[in-house]
This record gives sequence, C-alpha cells and structure tokens, in this order.
Amino acid sequence: MLILAGIFCAPFCFPETKLPGGEDFNKLLYKAQNGSLNAQALVARAYALGRTGNIDYQEAARWFRKAADQGDPDSQTNLGVFYLLGRGVAHDDVQAARWFQRAASSGYPLAWHNLGVAYSNGWGVARDPEHGFELLLRAANAGVEASEVDVAIAYMNGDVVPRNEQLGFKWLKRAARHDLASAHFILGIAYESGQGTAPDLKKAADHYRKAADQDFAPAQNNLGRLYLQGAGVVQDRAAAMKLFSAAASQGNGQSYLNLSLCYLVGCGKVIDATAAYGWFLSAQLSGVPIPETFQQRFSPIVAQLSDEQRKNAQLTSQEWIAQHPAVDPRSPTAIHNLHATMVATNREASPLKNDEVRKTLWQQTPYIPPRSINRDSAR
Repeated sequence: MLILAGIFCAPFCFPETKLPGGEDFNKLLYKAQNGSLNAQALVARAYALGRTGNIDYQEAARWFRKAADQGDPDSQTNLGVFYLLGRGVAHDDVQAARWFQRAASSGYPLAWHNLGVAYSNGWGVARDPEHGFELLLRAANAGVEASEVDVAIAYMNGDVVPRNEQLGFKWLKRAARHDLASAHFILGIAYESGQGTAPDLKKAADHYRKAADQDFAPAQNNLGRLYLQGAGVVQDRAAAMKLFSAAASQGNGQSYLNLSLCYLVGCGKVIDATAAYGWFLSAQLSGVPIPETFQQRFSPIVAQLSDEQRKNAQLTSQEWIAQHPAVDPRSPTAIHNLHATMVATNREASPLKNDEVRKTLWQQTPYIPPRSINRDSAR
C-alpha cells in the first residue's frame, strides 16, 4: 500500500505569517475587492486562520479562488487542498488535482508535492505511482521536506523503483536536518532495523525521541516500546506507559496493544487485567493486527475475568474508540517545523519488509511507505 507524507497547504499555514486585523484588515479587504492579487491572497489566509475573529473556510475558499484565477500558485495550491478536504467547498478530488496541476505548471514545488501525492494515490487522476514519484522527486530536489521523506521511503521499499536503502537513508538524513518529525521517526526505524545503515538502538531511540517531542504519535509508541524493552535506553516501564498513553490519546492503535501489555505486567506498579482487556478490545476495534502470540498469552487471563469485568472492559473500549477515532487519511495533521502544515495523510501504516528485529509479543513497529524510482541522489 502506498502511503505518502501528506498534502501541503501553501503559505497561509505558516505559523509565522503576519496578517493584519481590525482596521488594517478592512483596508486590506478594500484592496482585495478592487482586484489586488496580493491582498486577495492575504484576505484568504486571514479567513483561513481566523485572524478576522473566526475561521471562515467558505470566505477563505472564495478569496483563494479569486487569487487563483489571477494565477497565484500559493492560492491555487490552497484551493486544491480545500477541495481535497471539502473545506469551504464541496469535496472534489478532480478539482483538487486540477488546481494542483495549474500551480505545478508554474513551477511551484509544493504543488509538485501535492500532485505527486494525488497521482500516487489516484486522487482525482488516474493512479500512476511512477509519475507520482517523479513529481515527488522534483519537489524533494527543490527542498520540500515531506517530499524528501517520501522519496526516502520509496527507495527503501523499492515497490515502484529498484530498492536502494543507502540512498533512501541519505534522503532521510537530509529531511531530518529540518527537524521533521516524520523523518526522525523513519530514521528511528532505519536504525532499529539496520535498513540503509548499521543497526544502532541508541540512535533509534534518539530519533524516536525527537519525533515524540513533537507529539508524533507513532514515534511516541515506538519510543515507549524501547523503554518497555530496555532497548537502546535504560528500561523504564513508567516512561513507557506515559508514552503509550500520549500516543493512544491521538488514536494510535498500536499503542492500545502496548497499554494492554503494560497493564498485564504492571508498568504503573499495578496489574489490572480488566484495564488490559479494555485496551485489547480497543485495539481490536481500531483494526490493528493482533499477533497470535499476544492473543495466546491474553486468552487465559480474559477467561479468569468475571462477566461484569468483561462488560466493563467492553463499554470502556467502545467509549474510548468513539472519543478517539483513528485519524482519517484526509484530516489535517499538524507536524511542526515544516514549510507548511501537512494535511491529509496520517494513513494506516504498514510494516517494513525486513521487520524481524521488531517483532515482539505485542506488536510490530509501524512504517509509513511511499514508493520509488532509482534516480537522483540526496546531496
């Protein structure tokens, strides 16, 4: 399954963007109404960010369209994202891809990235992973960090192009220089599995920690697992449970299994079979693959619970899943220290192909795979 780092909003998502408010906004709006391209783009960003008092995606989309019609690639890219998400306009993948194409034809790197994601997943265009990768590679060479990650994973997986783990690792290192959470996360996996580099559990833990510190749930889960095992770090079950809980609060299904194990072994200094069963059921409801060895270990413990305990665990798990649904592939995903906020791809992760080192009683470390073509080298 092809999984890419995400769709980019163009610069209206910049946290440092300064937009006028109050009287200044009224002056800006007057200029926009009189056809100023720059003012129209700024007005759109102001509505999208709530700088006018409230977020108004319909008004943002309307002004992005006005600027996009005048040829502004930032606004064309943002309008495409709005169509992809159904934000302020009706959801329409075809329109999204068309706006990405218009911006990409202007040589806009973020649009290359978004169009690459669209082709790789078949969103609004015929699915063409090879062409998608070419666009991602072009964006990566232009410095789009998320594209650098996608290209890295593509080389490591070798599904679209010949596998080249060493080149993939170089692209990951390049992306990590921007302190990109997803890059640190996948570097952690590479160091843990020895993919493209020598295995190094300490470095794996360091990179997981850098991503976890940015609230990146998969990294929180993986770092927690290392603390639980005492692999690359001093064993600390309490720290493991804290990290699993942080990941679980973001709907990370793998962490549910790990929390289940924690309650079985007493990470919080208390063994609670009912709570363990509740997390086990939460993992089932979330669709996380449950290793057979885990089920075998867990089944006799569940058999010892009373009917009331099992019922309580079931109710608790159902309530948790209702309040913490798995992240939708197209919902906004805030990832710090990017050129823009990434939206639309916290996709279901699949494991690395050579994942034997990470097979444990309770889980397999997740991955985030896009695909590849053997071309450029990371500088």
